[in-house]
Amino acid sequence: MSETILLVEDDRDLSDVVAAYLKNEGFAVTQAYTGGEALERAKQLPRLVLLDIMLPEIGGIELCRRIRESSHAPIIMLSAKNTDMDKLLSLGMGADDYMTKPFSLPELAGRIRAHLRRYTVYDKERETRQYGSLTIDPKAYAVTVDGRPVSLTSKEFHLLDFLSSHAGQVFTKSQLMDEVWGYNEYVDENTIAVYIGRLREKLTKTHGGHVKTVWGVGYKWDE
Repeated sequence: MSETILLVEDDRDLSDVVAAYLKNEGFAVTQAYTGGEALERAKQLPRLVLLDIMLPEIGGIELCRRIRESSHAPIIMLSAKNTDMDKLLSLGMGADDYMTKPFSLPELAGRIRAHLRRYTVYDKERETRQYGSLTIDPKAYAVTVDGRPVSLTSKEFHLLDFLSSHAGQVFTKSQLMDEVWGYNEYVDENTIAVYIGRLREKLTKTHGGHVKTVWGVGYKWDE
């Protein structure tokens, strides 16, 4: 497989256990133990980031925000905390997934493969779509409004790309979980609502209205 994963965990024993397991599963793993070290290693553009929330130097949530500024790679947060606020903060800063310690290593590997599979599919060349001053360029993984770039997380982009490429079709939250995340058991319906809200906000009042809520059913892209 040879997909490079950046593992950011200050507990060296845990980091070594996770890294050894993932290497045995066929992944290449780069380890970092502090937020500062992770920020430097992120410049090597890993295909996926496993990121602990509690880190020295730079906290995991802030580090997530900084990595997302220059990378669309999936980010999975790892935390001993299990609160809705931590999950929402992580998602708000650009994380794609959240796992609570202690976690199952086979489950972690499964999530990694699912995220990489989705990331690879959306990373392939596709046609650019134009909606007035809004441009969606899947090939460049870019969105602009009036020529100005719109900063989206990888999942926000995937959600926008999927809805806009199926204009007029209504999707339930469950269908969006299947199509964008790829697995039902790891995402709840509240997560979809959070992403829809953030997507509308980032597209501004001019274009956020393209994402329509069909009450009692789900969401659609309205041209």
